[in-house]
Amino acid sequence: MIGAPGCGKTMLASRLITIMPEISKEEALETTSVFSVAGELRDKEIIIDGRPFRSLTSNITKSALLGGGRYPKPGEVSLANNGILFLDELPEFSKELLDALRVPLSNDYVHIRRNEGIYAYPTKFLLVCAMNPCKCGNFGSNHGECTCSEHDVKRYLDRLSGPFLDRLDMFVE
Repeated sequence: MIGAPGCGKTMLASRLITIMPEISKEEALETTSVFSVAGELRDKEIIIDGRPFRSLTSNITKSALLGGGRYPKPGEVSLANNGILFLDELPEFSKELLDALRVPLSNDYVHIRRNEGIYAYPTKFLLVCAMNPCKCGNFGSNHGECTCSEHDVKRYLDRLSGPFLDRLDMFVE
């Protein structure tokens, strides 16, 4: 979703979970397993009976995104399994992080290799992203004057690689 600040991109993204189909028993067990391995189950929570919504900011590390560590744990792409992974302010994420998402978006699993073996965690999620049309947020807006040069707007949008954008199915302005 592309739009000026305050137009409702984040609010809309957070509501998408409410129109998704109810989580199946199999999906709930799989989601609960991932949360359990990650140490993310809340006190006395036996099973996760709703779809996860994971909202990320651009300061996340690659290991936190994909999973890993000395004793490999699932990352956010797996914690969003059967739910939504939301990236707010998309161009603020590094190209390295966005390109790292290409494999989980194309496959149903992320693999983490260690000396002890290969760990596979599921990554079936809906990726939802929000961004401003430029750094100041007012390019093309009727509510404020854009302070960005044409070069600034192009540089801001060029932070998103073609191969990453190819994995997105819908763009909404």
